[in-house]
Amino acid sequence: MLEDRYDVIIIGTGAGGGTLAHELAPTGKRILLLERGGYLPRERENWSSRSVFVDNRYKAQETWLDRDGSKFHPGIHYCVGGNTKFYGAVLFRMRERDFGAVQHRDGVSPAWPLSYRDFAPYYLRAEALYQVHGQRGTDPTEPPETAPYPWPAISHEPRVQELAEGLQRGGYKPFPLPIGVRLNEGEPTASACIRCQTCDGFPCLVEAKSDSHVIC
Repeated sequence: MLEDRYDVIIIGTGAGGGTLAHELAPTGKRILLLERGGYLPRERENWSSRSVFVDNRYKAQETWLDRDGSKFHPGIHYCVGGNTKFYGAVLFRMRERDFGAVQHRDGVSPAWPLSYRDFAPYYLRAEALYQVHGQRGTDPTEPPETAPYPWPAISHEPRVQELAEGLQRGGYKPFPLPIGVRLNEGEPTASACIRCQTCDGFPCLVEAKSDSHVIC
């Protein structure tokens, strides 16, 4: 039964709402989470390409209008965890220049009142919470950070490793993506992730993806 008063009301349980609720929970505040959807079922269809991408089993059955007034079906999901249940678990930080004014075709997006430096300590906490794997210093566009990722970069599959080495020989700079996943390559029996082929775009049947429902 709902109470009459709350200290904090959070709308949505995705990346923002779920993480905020996780941080506020230990404070003892009265917190209400409002989520349009329910819990996503753990079922065989979680890993079915047909169910996910053809039948749109988990996608919201809504019709939106684009800027020209044409109808389209958005790629959005209403469930506990929001779109993090379906994301590819790649967790990039925003770059320093992203916080400045950005010129677009239709106008200027004004600069943020806060800078990257203001957010840097919270990025570290978020990466720890979401168990991000990665390797500092390999992405030439990454913002400054001296602390390592909480987990080492995920090893490449043989074909991807061969491709990466070929790109390096060609003068390019491939780098491992920062990925939030419950994977322990050093101790496979303790790892939730089994390195399946159904991650990006799929809900994780074994709850190994660092989504806000599982993590928070």
